[in-house]
Amino acid sequence: MLTPEEIKTLREFTEMTQVQMAQLFRVLPAEVVAWENGSLEPDEEQMERLERLRTSGNRKTRFKFN
Repeated sequence: MLTPEEIKTLREFTEMTQVQMAQLFRVLPAEVVAWENGSLEPDEEQMERLERLRTSGNRKTRFKFN
């Protein structure tokens, strides 16, 4: 499980804005903000996708989920 700080660091590492990450995860940008400030946790599927993104090691990503 990623912490809010790790989620933010991952987003910044992949050079995505909060809006871009929201589009990738098919959520509202406010949800990404909430993940990053700890007021909301990603659900299980979203957390799995975050982990996949982290393990991909890609800096600038054009990652897509099926």
